[in-house]
Amino acid sequence: MSLSESTVIMFELHVLGTSSARFSHDRAVSGSFVMTPGGAVLVDCGEGMQKRLLDQNQALKKSGLQIRSRMAKVRAILFTHGHLDHCWGLLPMLHTMSLDGRTEPLTIIAPTSQKAVAWALKNPGDSPYAESGVDSTDLAILFQQWQSLGSKDDDFGFKIDWVLLPIEQKSPFISPIQPLDNVELMVVPTEHGIPSCGWQITSNQTKGKFDRAKADSLSLTTEQVGALAGGENITTDSGQLLAKDFRGKEKPRRSLLISGDTTGDVQAFGELETPPDLLLHESTFLEHKSEKARMYNHSTTHDAARHAEVSGSQVLALTHYSSSVDDILVVQNEAQELHKRSIACNDGDVFTIYRNGEITVHRRCEDWKNYSL
Repeated sequence: MSLSESTVIMFELHVLGTSSARFSHDRAVSGSFVMTPGGAVLVDCGEGMQKRLLDQNQALKKSGLQIRSRMAKVRAILFTHGHLDHCWGLLPMLHTMSLDGRTEPLTIIAPTSQKAVAWALKNPGDSPYAESGVDSTDLAILFQQWQSLGSKDDDFGFKIDWVLLPIEQKSPFISPIQPLDNVELMVVPTEHGIPSCGWQITSNQTKGKFDRAKADSLSLTTEQVGALAGGENITTDSGQLLAKDFRGKEKPRRSLLISGDTTGDVQAFGELETPPDLLLHESTFLEHKSEKARMYNHSTTHDAARHAEVSGSQVLALTHYSSSVDDILVVQNEAQELHKRSIACNDGDVFTIYRNGEITVHRRCEDWKNYSL
């Protein structure tokens, strides 16, 4: 690998909440900030998210690292499902963005069901009754309620695109809305009792290096070299030259996947076109509480590790711990029984994925000590 490939950053993942359901110990609820080649996204937005972003950014500034978690850089918010520990921070964040004078548009994308969308359109602003078959935390319902509380464009001064994606299949699919340049968002259906999904963020394919020396050796004109470099085949007195013969091997796409809340043994994890370099997966319960995990549609450490294995993930990062988990090293050790490259996250961890596939983590809880994974 060249030096440039080992230093070019493709993704930075800030894990800003590792607790399930409620704040616990030194753990906040769900929310991750991801810096991509096309801008920043949030995946989930639990309570107090804008304060967590601010605290993270201030801590990074003091550290001297050239890493940041600026709310102003966020171009999209991707929800995994509508349980409040994953979305209750949205309205305060939107108001903070407005107070900060934001003018850039924001895209908010969330899973739902066709049934919930139909019910919400028929009963605008209402909460569904039990017999309706629609959960009150479905994001089709919550979107309407949030908008009624003052989250329309006119209230904020910047455009918000509210996007609902019905999850009616079990296989991964490309999001029909792509708010970021140079990356692709993939929806990964999960199982959590309500419409839910993980989000896979993958860099676009990068061309191999153009072989200028080979082109120069053929005494081509500047225009001919430019055509080949641009992917155009040319014809010379000696015959046709194919542009692909002047390019090195395409560089692998880099990818990360954030699972959201899910049970184990989900079909979609084994059907990914691009194996994730990094999988951030919930591990609410230790393995001896597997029955409880099934009861509440969550995962154990081994469930997360199995998903890492079937998805071809290089590194598994564990999060979303039950308040009963005191020692996260136990979480890590259990996962490593099935997937060796596993790490239990702390709040504030920053994972970096480089172009050559190298992955490192800076740990805020250890004064930003850096580890290679």
